[in-house]
Amino acid sequence: MEKFDELDAVAGNKGETFTKTQIKPFANETESNSGQGKVSKEHLKQAEYPFSSGIAVIINNIIFDKRLNFGDRRGSDVDASSLLQRFLEFGFDSDLLNDVTKKEMDTKFNEIIEDKKSLKTTDCLIVVLLTHGNEDSVFMTDGDVKIKNVMEYFNATNCPELHLKPKVFIFQACRGSDLGSGVERKVIRNRDPNQADAMASYVEYDEEFGEIISIPNEADFLAVYSTSTGYGSFRNTETGSPFVRHLSDELREMKKGENFYKVLTRVNKKVGMGYKPKHPSSRIVTQMPCFISHLTKDLVFNQKV
Repeated sequence: MEKFDELDAVAGNKGETFTKTQIKPFANETESNSGQGKVSKEHLKQAEYPFSSGIAVIINNIIFDKRLNFGDRRGSDVDASSLLQRFLEFGFDSDLLNDVTKKEMDTKFNEIIEDKKSLKTTDCLIVVLLTHGNEDSVFMTDGDVKIKNVMEYFNATNCPELHLKPKVFIFQACRGSDLGSGVERKVIRNRDPNQADAMASYVEYDEEFGEIISIPNEADFLAVYSTSTGYGSFRNTETGSPFVRHLSDELREMKKGENFYKVLTRVNKKVGMGYKPKHPSSRIVTQMPCFISHLTKDLVFNQKV
């Protein structure tokens, strides 16, 4: 019997309703986030985020509460171990958590937020969620959490120690139940192909010394999704997900000094145009990753090993 790739999608209950609880992000005012902070003019003018150390948290959910009516996410361990290895190679203080409840997620994130001494020397935060999901939520083992709420834990208000530092969220999860579609075209080889590298311009603002600036809560966030909104995300029960597999490969092969944007763009191309899901549908089925950037500088990781 032929095996098909699975979807990290919402299975849906038959007649049974499971109460959804939103997790409220840590938002208590403390001495560290009250009053006017200071930002150096030199920091604002930098075109690249400084990077010497980072924190990476991987949440790998495989088995869920039976009331959610989800299948086990077999193959996800492959994704988790490969990304853990990549982050260790980049010098991140990395942590892998398996089968996490909403309370356990809340505890872990608050643990990070409350370790202010460690955060002050941290240059980047990466949170990876390998789980089931829908258009605006991801699932812990006992229920859903809004993606917006997950990211708000670490915004400028709730986690001032990470303001002006990159916060990367990577989601391997469905964002709906639709299947991606597309068209087929024959690829021909041009004799003299033209190649061009796209370059992002960085605009510097001439701020007077001491002038107060506003830092949006959404600033310096990067959300990376395995699929486009409304669509399913595939995972192979033996080899893991194509999105994480290509992301891990590109991280391993990335060049010194290369912007993370380029890595993600190559992943988009390889999954979107190269991956052919094994699915019983008679029509063309595709998967198109995407990323939404609120970063204000180039993000470059340092290879440590």
